[in-house]
Amino acid sequence: MPKPVKHLFIPSLLTLALIGCATQPGSQKPPASAKTQEKEIVLPFKSTAMPPPAPLDKELLYNYLAGEISVQRGAWEEAYEHLLLAAKEAKDAVAASKAARLAWRQNDMIRATRAILLWVEYDPNDLSARQLAMLTALRNENIDQALAQAGAILKIASAKSKDGFLLLSSALATSKEKSKLTMIQRLAKQHPEDAHAQYAMALVSTQEKQFDLALQAIQRSQELDPDWDKPYLLRVQIYAMQGDEAGAEKLLREAADAHPSPALLEAYGRLLMQEKKYQQALENFQKALSLTPDDQELLYMIGILALQTKDWNLAKTTWEQLRDSPRYHKAQEAWYFLGQMEELQGNLEQATENYSRVKNGRLLSDAQIRTAILTGKLGNLNEAHELFNALRLTDPDQAVQIYITEAQLLKELHKPDSALELYNEAINTYPQEAELLYARGLLAADLGKIDLAEQDFKAALAIKPDDADTLNALGYTLADQTDRYSEAYAYIKKALELNPDSAAILDSMGWVLFRMKEYTQALEYLRKAAEKMDDPEIAAHLIEVLWVTGSRREAQELLDKADSTYPDNRKLKDVKQRLQ
Repeated sequence: MPKPVKHLFIPSLLTLALIGCATQPGSQKPPASAKTQEKEIVLPFKSTAMPPPAPLDKELLYNYLAGEISVQRGAWEEAYEHLLLAAKEAKDAVAASKAARLAWRQNDMIRATRAILLWVEYDPNDLSARQLAMLTALRNENIDQALAQAGAILKIASAKSKDGFLLLSSALATSKEKSKLTMIQRLAKQHPEDAHAQYAMALVSTQEKQFDLALQAIQRSQELDPDWDKPYLLRVQIYAMQGDEAGAEKLLREAADAHPSPALLEAYGRLLMQEKKYQQALENFQKALSLTPDDQELLYMIGILALQTKDWNLAKTTWEQLRDSPRYHKAQEAWYFLGQMEELQGNLEQATENYSRVKNGRLLSDAQIRTAILTGKLGNLNEAHELFNALRLTDPDQAVQIYITEAQLLKELHKPDSALELYNEAINTYPQEAELLYARGLLAADLGKIDLAEQDFKAALAIKPDDADTLNALGYTLADQTDRYSEAYAYIKKALELNPDSAAILDSMGWVLFRMKEYTQALEYLRKAAEKMDDPEIAAHLIEVLWVTGSRREAQELLDKADSTYPDNRKLKDVKQRLQ
């Protein structure tokens, strides 16, 4: 069977969810109390930095300005020397840090070390300075110095109430030096009763693909702090990296049950989403939200899954909560999903109203497309056409896809001649767009206009000769509606070579072999296609071949199952009528 054209219909809810996850605000910690903010932090190291002289003497001012100008010019060595001179004269940590980073980026470890030493001297409690000093020491193969800097990072982080071992492992993740593993092992031995130290060693071991060592460190970390969720998540990651997907899933499920932290519940929920176990995923996200009620990202995921599971009450309350929340800065997206909720329930007028409330943001174009489509479905085709025209003018980069979407709408509304006229207009405007030619070819094939279909498919192949979908569509059309089976087989064979895992192309190969009376091979390909995709057209082909080859009981069972799933499918109805 040919692959349907791509058009701008409802985006996948889960695709939007995954996109949304990268953009939704996560849970935020409440602001510190005034008492906490006023508490003085006692830092472990004393700075030797001096306040800048006022006024700046000419030499110092010259070095500052010359350094900055050289940076802008890309003359890094000149910039480095001026900034280093300014840093020394003014005891300025900022100038030293700029010089250090310039040399580091150029992999000049001699200059970098010189500047970093000044930076650490002038601002010894700066975590970035200490991290770069540690990485430079590793680059210079000085593990003792790297270890000293790591110890300083831990002291500073402790004073600032930060996770020093996490800061260490994050910095070490940027290093390619093999000696970092030796350093973190030595550091972990210095802190044998600290779960975070063992976890940091596990992280670095994982980066170096030393999985046995990483798992040993994780085990020790979990013994020291059984309720901490991060080691469980890292163990799951290691199992997955080693190809043990079943082990990873089992561990994550058990960890989420035994230690239901928001992170573990969310991770397990995402895994269940990938497995299309949407109801179970929803339950895990709801449990996570109960532990962190202000987490907007979790609420967002619950809203998506409520739509996926058709829990309309939950979807409505969730998206309205996000829409009205002062902490959620994407009310426009909430309006979009409220529109989807109404559309999926068949409330097209309310859906259109909700989509029209989207005025900006990443879903604006999708909302406008949905508005145009639903306007047409509500019977206002002229108004819908004007909306589509306006979208083509305001978003010319999407004009081709908008033409295809409008034509698909007309086809769905049983107006194929109008769809064909629209494709003619589009191709006159964009004669070199292979997608338009492919789409019109599919419509022409459906209408029995074989000459036009063949002409369009071949024109599309002249533009994109190795497009597997077009090769398949041409081959299938010739196999299904002509007796030019040898030509059809050649096109489908080439398509299958280009995309051997495509269910649509496997189906076409099975169908052309059936037409060539190669029944054994036909069944082989059709069964493969059916295994890969639950599709009524593939099922119809397989049923017909099974019936013709004498496997009538299996054919009838498959027909009954497909008919109950797709009661309105034309292909299945045709097969059912022929076999009666």
